[in-house]
Amino acid sequence: MKAAPRWRHSKWGPSNGNNMDWIKDNISKLPLIPVLIIFCTWCGYDFYEFKTDPGSAFLAKIAEAKTIKETNVKLQDKILIVNEFLKNLEATRVELRNAATKLESFKASVSETLDVAEFARLTTTEARRVGISVVSIRPMEPTKKEYYVEQPFEFAFRGAFVQLVVLLDRLANLQKVVRVDNFEISPAGSSSARIVELQGTMQIKAYRYQGSKADELGKIPGSAPSPTPAGQNMGGA
Repeated sequence: MKAAPRWRHSKWGPSNGNNMDWIKDNISKLPLIPVLIIFCTWCGYDFYEFKTDPGSAFLAKIAEAKTIKETNVKLQDKILIVNEFLKNLEATRVELRNAATKLESFKASVSETLDVAEFARLTTTEARRVGISVVSIRPMEPTKKEYYVEQPFEFAFRGAFVQLVVLLDRLANLQKVVRVDNFEISPAGSSSARIVELQGTMQIKAYRYQGSKADELGKIPGSAPSPTPAGQNMGGA
């Protein structure tokens, strides 16, 4: 019988025995420091690319976290605004109710219509009752304001000072809002007389309510029509 062949070692690797021993022997012969440097360089580059590459998952997560943080800040600001609004809501309601009450009071004292001829007759009658001689009363060009129209009258008169004071008091007690200004007064007779007669002019201003957008917003659909718009009765006499 022939003997079994025996494997021999060659310079390229083991011809028999454990391959792992051969691998370990060759690895142990490699320079360790250069290998570690290459490995660390590769790991560092991979980490750098992971942090700086625009398409990396790391930067995507950072951008997502930043967006969530900014959204949370905006939501917190909105929550603060809503809370502040809720705190002031009741105070705002009270102010609105007070404003509505004042508006109704104003509308009650200022009519939505003004008969120019009737007001001129009323003023003339009041002047004659206190002894004032009415030289003339002439309506002037009206002035439109935001909520009302101002209708001035040029009033020329003759009379004593005390009579003028009484007339002004009677005008102040009319059931209308009346304003008197722009006085031009001079003596009409001798200044040495016991009662000095005066002559002059003044402006008497009457007012009418002309409505506002708030009135239109407050109307309920299907409700009764609003009163005749101010101004349709102006100069009707």
